[in-house]
Amino acid sequence: MNGRQKFLILLLIVLTFFTFMASASPTTMWMEWAVVVVLVFFMLLFDLAFTNDNDFVFDPDADNWRRKTE
Repeated sequence: MNGRQKFLILLLIVLTFFTFMASASPTTMWMEWAVVVVLVFFMLLFDLAFTNDNDFVFDPDADNWRRKTE
């Protein structure tokens, strides 16, 4: 894990805390915080899935994949 991914995990924890704090109030403010939490979660998910440290590992070119597997 690199620094960016650690930061996203920390941000996810803090925003989740804010979401639970907002759910104690009678307003629907917790939904707005929940949307932000979901967006940050998917940012982290795609960051973990498609990057390796600072390198982009997804290659859509089929010729490159054929060369790597042969």
